Amino acid sequence: MTSTLQVPSPSGEFESLSNALEGQYTIDRELGRGGMGIVLLARDVRLDRQVALKVLPPALAQQQETRERFLREARMAAQLSHPHIVPVHRADDIGGFAFFAMGFVDGETLGDRVRDRGALAGDEVVRVLREVAWALAYAHARGIVHRDIKPENILLERSSGRAIVTDFGIARADFNPALTQDGYVLGTVHYMSPEQSSGEPLDGRSDLYALGCVGFFALSGRLPFEGQSPQAILVAHATKEPPSLRSVAPHVPAALAAVIDRCLCKRPADRFASGEALAEALARALSDAELEARAEGTTAIISGDDAMAVWRRAAELQAEAASRLEARVRATQGSRQLTPGVSAPTGAAVGFDASEAAIPTDAYRLRDVEAAAAEAGISHRYVALALAEIKASPNAAQRMAVPAWKDRLATRLLGTTQRTLSVARIFRHPARVVLPALGRALQSAPYLLTLRDTLGGHPLDGGVLAFDVPAMLDGSYKWTYTRYGLNAKEVRVTLAPVPGDASRCEVSMQVDLRPGLGANIAVSSIFAGGGSVCAAVISGAIAKKAFAMVGMALLGPVLGSALVVGAGVLAIALPLFRWQLGKMESELAAALAAVDSVLRSRDIFGEAPPPPLPPQADGNASLLLMG
Repeated sequence: MTSTLQVPSPSGEFESLSNALEGQYTIDRELGRGGMGIVLLARDVRLDRQVALKVLPPALAQQQETRERFLREARMAAQLSHPHIVPVHRADDIGGFAFFAMGFVDGETLGDRVRDRGALAGDEVVRVLREVAWALAYAHARGIVHRDIKPENILLERSSGRAIVTDFGIARADFNPALTQDGYVLGTVHYMSPEQSSGEPLDGRSDLYALGCVGFFALSGRLPFEGQSPQAILVAHATKEPPSLRSVAPHVPAALAAVIDRCLCKRPADRFASGEALAEALARALSDAELEARAEGTTAIISGDDAMAVWRRAAELQAEAASRLEARVRATQGSRQLTPGVSAPTGAAVGFDASEAAIPTDAYRLRDVEAAAAEAGISHRYVALALAEIKASPNAAQRMAVPAWKDRLATRLLGTTQRTLSVARIFRHPARVVLPALGRALQSAPYLLTLRDTLGGHPLDGGVLAFDVPAMLDGSYKWTYTRYGLNAKEVRVTLAPVPGDASRCEVSMQVDLRPGLGANIAVSSIFAGGGSVCAAVISGAIAKKAFAMVGMALLGPVLGSALVVGAGVLAIALPLFRWQLGKMESELAAALAAVDSVLRSRDIFGEAPPPPLPPQADGNASLLLMG
């Protein structure tokens, strides 16, 4: 949500506001808008920090009573200080503009996450709902009812995943009695309690009903009530029994579904009495679900070999990511120092030796594997990716492990310890926009990658897209060096927002060189051995008569010349391997450039270009011309 790009001067719509706030706030860009306000990203000049400014729309600001209520309730919300509530720093009326400044949260809304990823996992939803319930309990104890709990008002901080509630005590139905303005009402009526839709007095249990609707939506991807008009939905909330959560989402654990269903009771007395009671019930439901999973034999246990593989692979992934970051910083800043606040992994993380982990058995709980890696300085993210690799492929630890002797031989023959090659590109679009463009570009001609699996969760949450590389016979010649030069049959792709700037996204394409090590060792050996044999044959032919005259005296020189020629051929093989690495890197970079082309077309024409037709054989082309 932040941006380091050059921002043009404020448009005419904000020019008057910018002038009124000169010397206090500088406006960066618009973050969003609705029926009750326009939210702008700005910088507090005096404190030198980013803030979100919510400005009352001009039409409403002209109404004296509405403007006063907006400011009064903003100041009331400013009294709330809680880790799961967006802080309000200031509420004021300057130059005819009513606004309040609140803390800026770099992240996304819960609504965005569900729309981008679909229904969420139960443990993730429980965590979010519990944090919101704690925030509501804190506000209710101080006499403040939110009145507009919905996914769009629950922010998920990118760095920590923390749920933060916004718009406390600000959005009220009677601000806009018309109930027909799409921007406000249609985003709210789906979560209104029966007593709120009927205009009755409200207490904190109304917010818990709305939070139950939020949980229903996050767990199932559907709403309890849907209709063609706001009035029809309001009537349904007031008069109809909602469907049980398990009836629309059977995968949700029964204990968790029961908690959500209770939140949706028509009578406030039948719901949970407080936010604390709801948070405790959610914790118990999650614990019951975990016990049920253990009883079914799904306890998170992996073998000792797989645990070793996870530690080694996670360290490799982190080391590769750190070197890529440092290379990018050097390229952009011309310095060998990392960006302030960004540190490279410690030596323990990069050189982590799994044999040093003193775990006494051959079966490890995942939390112990993660704890041991964290102690060595390996990020949880890379442990998760390594675990996903292991789980995605049977016997992956044995299949992907490189014996020590082969690793040393590869280093000697190929002249490098590099086992992973990756290329990254930063796009001036958020990850949710880049993802569909990436799928379109990479899966269409001429690249024709085939999605095989997603590892470690949804791609927008740091998961990895695993693609199969096509063969030439499949009609793609864009992966010649990747598929045949280095014997790589898989490409992995990750998306990540640029730190501090969610309006941009970094996409990295990675190829694991380990599966092709054996073939490349063989090629180098053939080069060297073949050169030696050729040298021996040639030398023997030239010295045939000399052998007859002096016997074995020339055998030494002949063998020596063969070894010299073999070494010379091997010296050619080493740069050939590095040249192939460079060609593979170019192929990956070209694929990312194709993604950028799709995004530029979307920016200009409003939609992505149609996928290109796959190449056709000459015979088919002739038939088309004749027809």
